[in-house]
Amino acid sequence: MPHDFQSVRALLRTPDSKIREIVTGTLANFGCRRLVTIDHGADMEPYLRADMIDLLVVDAESGLQEACGMVQRMRASPAGDNSFAATIILTGTPDPHCIAHLIDSGADTILIKPLQANALAERITALVQRRNAFVVTSDYVGPERRGEGQRPGSESAPRVTVPNPLREMTVGAMSRDELRRGVRASWETVNEHRIERQAAHLGWLVEQVREAFTGQPPSDRARDSIIALRNAAAELRLRVDGCGYDHVAHLATTMVDICCGLGVALNTPDRRWLAVMPQLAASIAKAFLRERDTIRAGRKEAGIRACRPRSGSSSGSPTLPQACH
Repeated sequence: MPHDFQSVRALLRTPDSKIREIVTGTLANFGCRRLVTIDHGADMEPYLRADMIDLLVVDAESGLQEACGMVQRMRASPAGDNSFAATIILTGTPDPHCIAHLIDSGADTILIKPLQANALAERITALVQRRNAFVVTSDYVGPERRGEGQRPGSESAPRVTVPNPLREMTVGAMSRDELRRGVRASWETVNEHRIERQAAHLGWLVEQVREAFTGQPPSDRARDSIIALRNAAAELRLRVDGCGYDHVAHLATTMVDICCGLGVALNTPDRRWLAVMPQLAASIAKAFLRERDTIRAGRKEAGIRACRPRSGSSSGSPTLPQACH
């Protein structure tokens, strides 16, 4: 094999002994000796947090939603420095809906079972040689999904060149510590793009909520629109928490509370909150730009620092007319 896999750290989750045998044998032929295998149902996150994984192979056969959710969480979080691990998902259900869902998880590549050793080896070699730039949208972080660029009529999404841990650890161009620093720096760039996209997306969601409340009673989609806005604001709050975007976190918390208040008084909404929502969404977007510039200036002076969410932290918010249940 043209590359040295002795330093590669790999993680495999599958309930299938045959799959385990093929993956173990293939990686052994590459020279990889640091492969951890776990069964379906075992929690992968402790392994991802404890060690910097370069290659992740997940069998989705026994739980499509769980496998996709795990990859999405890995891509969205700096925990364990695994955000950019080269990821292969295996599936025995090659229908279009399943494949689309797997692609949207942020995996680098998908292999259809029954798995062949030569197909796995070819995909691993391809991942070493080339990796697509990452795309950042309000609901996706992962490799570019379309070879021809953005979808016609869609807004241009930021592309970020991210580290390829599999390549760096096989060609010997980088030490593990250098790779870790590169991953953290790239994750901060990706996270900034994601925050910006989510902040802008709130404005669109606010208009959907206000439109649903134009009539009396509100339209049938009012509750779903509120839930979508609440979830987006809550995710934004979690993403910025501990990263220096204190005012953004505070405003996002306020948006969550407003949604909760509207949700429990669906047929008798407080129109004052509907009126203030567009200004609040605009303030979130502006606050992000101000705080981002301050953070970037601080990095230039002190060097790049890892951004890690604070466990259990929260931002205060003003008292609102209804509680969230």
